[in-house]
This record gives sequence, structure tokens and C-alpha cells, in this order.
Amino acid sequence: MHFAISTLDTLIRPRLLIVAARHALGDYNRTTRLARLLGLPIAHRLPAPSVALAQLLERERVLEHARRTHDASWSAAEHVAVMTALLHEALLDTQQPPNPT
Repeated sequence: MHFAISTLDTLIRPRLLIVAARHALGDYNRTTRLARLLGLPIAHRLPAPSVALAQLLERERVLEHARRTHDASWSAAEHVAVMTALLHEALLDTQQPPNPT
């Protein structure tokens, strides 16, 4: 099992957030959404799923902290978008063959 996947298994988030993210997976477009969420330039090459997972986990951690502390900068829509991307990247990461080491 990949490290990022096991990390996702330990996250405890509101049910509504996870249900919304799972629902959004059907319309998720990696090319446009991931670039925006990671702040990449338009023509920039997208990172591998494992790299994207690490970056998205950090972004989600910041969003979760803002949610829990009732920070006015927290956005439910942004949190759902990041969780959707996390779920999608986790699915892609599990489909890739492991690196032989």
C-alpha cells in the first residue's frame, strides 16, 4: 500500500465533505482542475499522481485547520475540490505499477 493512500485512510472528515467529493469525481477533469489546485502555469506539465497526492494532502491539511478553527478564509467549495482531487489522484496512484527498488 502506498504511503499517501494509507494517510488518506486515517483522515477523519465530515461525511458531507466526503460524499460531495465522491459525487464530484464523475465530472473531475485532471488536466484543468489539478493545474488550478496546485497553482501551476497553464502549459506546465502535471506531476505524477504520487507527487500530486503529497501536495494535495498538504493543501487539504491547511483547509482542514481553517475549517476547524472557523477561519473566515475557509471555503467549502475549495475543500470539496481538493478532496475530489485527492480521491482521483489516489485512484490513479493505485493503478500505477510500483517502482522496483
